[in-house]
Amino acid sequence: MISGSARFLINVEDLNSVESVGNLTKHRTAPVVVKTPGGYEIRYVPVISGEALAHAYQVALVDIAKREKKGLPVGKYSSQYEFTKFSSEEIVKDEGIEPPKPPKKNEKTAVIQMEAEMRRFEVDVLLKDVVADIGGFMYAGNPPVRRTSRIKFGYMIPALKGGEIPAQLEPQFHTRSSNRPSIGNEQEEKRQAIYNVEVSSALYVMSFELDEDLIAEPSATIEDMSRLNEDVKKDLETKEKQLKNSKKDRVEVAIKALYSVLSGNFGGKRSRFLPSMQLKSLVVTYTDFPFISEPAHDDNYIELTIKRMEKAKSIFNGQIAEVYVINNEGINVPSNVKVLSTVEELIDELWKSVMNKLQEK
Repeated sequence: MISGSARFLINVEDLNSVESVGNLTKHRTAPVVVKTPGGYEIRYVPVISGEALAHAYQVALVDIAKREKKGLPVGKYSSQYEFTKFSSEEIVKDEGIEPPKPPKKNEKTAVIQMEAEMRRFEVDVLLKDVVADIGGFMYAGNPPVRRTSRIKFGYMIPALKGGEIPAQLEPQFHTRSSNRPSIGNEQEEKRQAIYNVEVSSALYVMSFELDEDLIAEPSATIEDMSRLNEDVKKDLETKEKQLKNSKKDRVEVAIKALYSVLSGNFGGKRSRFLPSMQLKSLVVTYTDFPFISEPAHDDNYIELTIKRMEKAKSIFNGQIAEVYVINNEGINVPSNVKVLSTVEELIDELWKSVMNKLQEK
């Protein structure tokens, strides 16, 4: 499992707008609870949604899968950056996949038939689209088939440092105008549009997880494979072997797609509000046991992550517990930890470690 926490200093951004009120385009905000000298209080702060980050990540998956030409599949809609991902029967048929068939009533084998159809459908989807493999999907037909995303992002929120929250929202005034001559009784002011865009500046905290072990692994289960029809069983085994053979390449693009997000390539309205963005610090862990990095709110988050990881390793008898750190803000990092300089170094080191584990298997 790969887990990470990071701090980004982002100034003058409109990466996640949610609505327009009159001529004001509003930035997304959310309530957070902070501890102050007077007790716990609720504050509304600018945020960037996990959905915005996940969209940027999945766009990177598509681009990398196409560019590197490893034969990884990308679905029709994913190729257009429309991540509807097999949600309805119409989309499934449009992608050239047979929807799962509902079981026949009053048959003794109804349950095993349904399980086999759900498993077959999931495998067909994974062989059709690597984005659905890593980013999950939800088919809302009968029977429904759901695959949980292997990549998880939380909302980016400002670092919560006691009663202080380093964040601010401010609307910026703009106008659009036309120099064409007035026509008829058209008034001069109608050719000028006034609008305001709410921008934010904040020290944002990002958290993410990638469960690379479960990539290229079907999640739908069949309770008793021995009860399957031999032809159905053989067809399913052939497809799953094909899926497993592509696991290394799928994990590679999943890790490389992290680069896009960690280097700040996410969010909207970048054509005229490209933010001033700096990665201030980061910790990423790679383990063979369940572990989530400490959120990057306090200055000791890297130290605490490492201390917790070492303890968790002993609890779960783990064999792999690696940590990668970037420190551009001078916070304390244990002396025995290797500090990297760039996100490029991080992705390179992380992929080498994961590849070593895959080769051992």
